[in-house]
Amino acid sequence: MREYPVTLNLVGKKVVIVGGGRIALRKLKGLLGCGANLKVVSPNIHSDIKKYVDSDNITLVERAVRECDIHNAFLIIVATNSYEVNEFVVKHAEDNQLVNASHQADRGNVSLPATLRRGRLVISVVTGGASPLLAKKIRDDLSLQYDQSYGQYVESLYKKRLEIKSNNMCESEKKDILEKAMNKTFL
Repeated sequence: MREYPVTLNLVGKKVVIVGGGRIALRKLKGLLGCGANLKVVSPNIHSDIKKYVDSDNITLVERAVRECDIHNAFLIIVATNSYEVNEFVVKHAEDNQLVNASHQADRGNVSLPATLRRGRLVISVVTGGASPLLAKKIRDDLSLQYDQSYGQYVESLYKKRLEIKSNNMCESEKKDILEKAMNKTFL
């Protein structure tokens, strides 16, 4: 597997979802609150997608996708049930654009993981396109082990880390204090 896992800061970035059905809705929900400029392009848009337009920075384009729709997009998510439309988008994406192709994982250059969020803690599961259902199952299993309290725990560790980083001490001392804080605070 040649993929390299990363997280992306999408604040102010143009993100285009091509498709307006249930898969597009699922992808959109994962992007809500990330600060991206979201654009959904499809001749038919799910009513639940339309509900988000007023509450987030979302633009709806209710027509077939055109090349100009994906121009300058940082991330493009292809989520239609039309092979021809999906291939049109993949073909017209530029080399420097990130493309997630829901219809065929190997046609894009980005996989979107099954993700569990607990505040600053983000756990992502990827199967390299082999089985998104397995990735979701593993994520759901992990959600039992890493409940909502982990959000508060990670936030307290973050504050402690900022406090320690501002102190004038050697790296080994900082590491020792952080390890003790981690064990004492939660475990």
